[in-house]
Amino acid sequence: MKRVVTLLLVGVLFSGCSNTDMHQEKVTKLENEIAEAYAQLEEKEIEIETLSQQPAEEETGEFITIPKVQVPLLWRDVDAQLWDYLIDDSLAKENGWEKGVTNWREWDGEYDQALGSANQTWDAPGLLLNAWMLDVGLSSGLGMDVWEINTRIDVKDDVIAEGYIMSYGMRDDSVGGSDIKLTMLKENDYWYVEKAEVRYRCSRGVSEEEDLCK
Repeated sequence: MKRVVTLLLVGVLFSGCSNTDMHQEKVTKLENEIAEAYAQLEEKEIEIETLSQQPAEEETGEFITIPKVQVPLLWRDVDAQLWDYLIDDSLAKENGWEKGVTNWREWDGEYDQALGSANQTWDAPGLLLNAWMLDVGLSSGLGMDVWEINTRIDVKDDVIAEGYIMSYGMRDDSVGGSDIKLTMLKENDYWYVEKAEVRYRCSRGVSEEEDLCK
């Protein structure tokens, strides 16, 4: 690049010099332009060299990256929370905390008995899952007490399915999120809730009993 610019400018200079009456002022001006072009080229070369020598962590900026082998595959790990693989928990580790997940235990809330009986209402597990969430008012805290709620269903076979209701971003320094699992059965072509379980995602670790967050 530097050679091309030089040849062009020198060509202009010599073509102009064929006129023996050219003023020295024009010659000086062209020489200054050549010097300025050289300076700009050197500046760009230094900039390119600096960028090429930056370490990978600087190039990625604020993005959090994880090894490809650790990324959960769709349909393989049905209860995986994708945000859990991207959250930056370095501050917690600096304080000696280790995030964890409690054991599943029976959900202690109440819901309409019709949801737990084969009453020929819900012909798909997804419809039953949505009806259960509406009945218990699970979304009432969305945007206030919890940042995100998403759902997922794992169809085991023709008559058994598991629904997951996953909440993340709770306004709590101990409990970061929760997962509710509904075991749903099919009878006479319609679905009902057989049992409901819950577990918690802990920001500061799990208790010794592994049922509560610290």
